[in-house]
Amino acid sequence: MRKSDYKEASEILLENITPVKACPVRTENAFGRILAEAVTAKENVPDFRRSPYDGYAFRAADTEKASPESPVKLRVTERLKAGQVPRGRVDQGTAVRLMTGAMIPEGADAVCKYEDTVFTGSEVYVKRAYSPGENVISEGEDIKRGDFLSAVGDRADAGLLGAAASLGLSELKAYRRPVAALFSTGDEICETDEELKPGKIRNSNRYIISAALEAMGIDTVYLGNARDEMKELLSLLEKGEGEHDILISTGGVSVGDYDLVPEAMEKAGYRILVRGVDMKPGMACAYGLKAGKLMLALSGNPASALTNLQCVCAPALRRLAGMRVFRHRLMKMKPKEAYHWRGSCVRFIRGRLEYEEGQVLLSNSGEQGNIVISSAIGCNAYGMIPGEVLIPAGGLIEGFMTDI
Repeated sequence: MRKSDYKEASEILLENITPVKACPVRTENAFGRILAEAVTAKENVPDFRRSPYDGYAFRAADTEKASPESPVKLRVTERLKAGQVPRGRVDQGTAVRLMTGAMIPEGADAVCKYEDTVFTGSEVYVKRAYSPGENVISEGEDIKRGDFLSAVGDRADAGLLGAAASLGLSELKAYRRPVAALFSTGDEICETDEELKPGKIRNSNRYIISAALEAMGIDTVYLGNARDEMKELLSLLEKGEGEHDILISTGGVSVGDYDLVPEAMEKAGYRILVRGVDMKPGMACAYGLKAGKLMLALSGNPASALTNLQCVCAPALRRLAGMRVFRHRLMKMKPKEAYHWRGSCVRFIRGRLEYEEGQVLLSNSGEQGNIVISSAIGCNAYGMIPGEVLIPAGGLIEGFMTDI
């Protein structure tokens, strides 16, 4: 099977994945969840006129001739704090003292700050003219009945949760969080709490892949590590067919004598969709499908596995989570360093986006080798270098931001 172009591979995954099911979620627990139902306002917020200040409410017409030299005297008939309902209305020549957030009585159409007046017991002196509606928070000023607040596939952020609470929505309909079953492979793998013996390496892929999935709204269940033996691989593949939405593995996908994962996938009944992607890093991989569920077999090299996941697989993973915008949002950026890429495939450069003098710059985050983990620290974007090309510093390339 030939290697796939990275765009082609990404589209193949998208064609074979659908969002998980939706469920009701308490609003207090909905931050970061992907909405499965649009949010539309069924009432006004606020649903009454309010004061933005501690001050006085009155008829603007009564202050028409007010000035510092000749302030207008108004009789104070009531004092209101936030949450109280006025007992009466404001008539000509009267005012109501109110606190921030208090309801403005009928008849009043302007508010002045307490510090802009002179108060003498039961009377207040207003020192300038006010216009109708001045310093009045009107009904529906924040949200009007019928306002469209968020679409299906949007991520619930702090603003939406505040708006939902203001509308009395105690629950939102959201996609449940997908669950990825993850396992690693290799005789050389040891876990972080195990003694590092000669020839062994610690299982960094478990953590780097889980974190990248978490950033996409996907939970991870770690199944363990399989040694380079067909029996162990098949056992974990069977285990991964449980109540999980997608299966992901790291290691065993190159062309070595012990790279057995693609063969194990076929033995387990997976139809191989992609066997290698024409990209660097991240070329070694295998994507398969069984009973409507995808398996992503990634490289054992940390940078390769992460790059493949974030650059090729991410759109399908976002779609699985229910995101409305799941493809990469491509942008133009200027690398701060020159790149001379002699390979024929596209090269993905990990880096950090910076903004200088109105320009989007990509700063190299460090060594770009397949096994290098450190350059992923602080990385928030990838730049794409076409094959066999010299990109000067400050040249223009295409790229995108990551979910992290």
